[in-house]
Amino acid sequence: MKKVSRFFIILNRYKFLYLLTVPAFAFTILFAFVPMGGLIVAFKDFDIWQGFWGSPWAGNHGFEHFITIFTFKPLLDSILNTILLSTLNLAVSFPAPIIFAILLNELRLGIYKRVVQTISYMPHFLSWISVIGLTMMFFSDFGPLNELLSFINPERDRVLYLSHQEYFVPFNVLLNLWKTMGFQAIIFLAAITAVDPQLYEAAAIDGANRFRQIWHITLPGITPTIVVMFILSIGSILASNFELVFGLQNPFTDFETIDTIIYKYGLQGRRYSLATAVGLARGLIALGLTVGVNSIAKKVNETAVF
Repeated sequence: MKKVSRFFIILNRYKFLYLLTVPAFAFTILFAFVPMGGLIVAFKDFDIWQGFWGSPWAGNHGFEHFITIFTFKPLLDSILNTILLSTLNLAVSFPAPIIFAILLNELRLGIYKRVVQTISYMPHFLSWISVIGLTMMFFSDFGPLNELLSFINPERDRVLYLSHQEYFVPFNVLLNLWKTMGFQAIIFLAAITAVDPQLYEAAAIDGANRFRQIWHITLPGITPTIVVMFILSIGSILASNFELVFGLQNPFTDFETIDTIIYKYGLQGRRYSLATAVGLARGLIALGLTVGVNSIAKKVNETAVF
């Protein structure tokens, strides 16, 4: 009874704050939990005219579309491409904001630091379609890059870079890095400011240079934040940036990811059941990876999301 009474006392004390969370809860329930009922489509041969309940169950006791995931070559290729792209993005785009935040923190000239921060944040506020448009313009055969190289070497042939298959993945990784690095560095800058300044003073008295201070104070101080961000990033290992990948695709390239396959086969090809099965399988794998990495982090570093 005491716990119940205490609950209502706290609820009454902070009722206006809790009231502010109602729209967020309503939004989450309406757009995250209610649509989960539609996952039944993954186990049926869905017909839009027969609806969720009228459509017949898929073969192999409802698991026909999940079996297709591992036998349909375009889908298998898209899974491998997604893992490749996500792994490269994780290897490049995850440590980059950490390094950038540390370098920004080491700047002593205030105005220069603010200018660099502002410039680095700006790409975040561009839409992906704007980024794609700028990329197409810059790397076109008569774009600034080709004009500059032709000015240096007039005998050089112009190159349409986006039409080369070998450049597709590097473009994706570099554009993702350019757009996200500055804004993500805010999280690590905030973590750095929480490190006790007295530790740096003590290290300086002991003769530690700036590199030693970064290695033995800054990095250990922001390790919990790094671990949490890494755990959250692992969950998206089977997800790709649909807007960027789809926007850079053209008749000269052949690179499909899970997201583009879902769009082309699920929405354009009307294979709704297969697309739902792929999405459900991907979500379950992502959940398993997140829980697994979280458990390992909790044992190794005593830092975890949950």
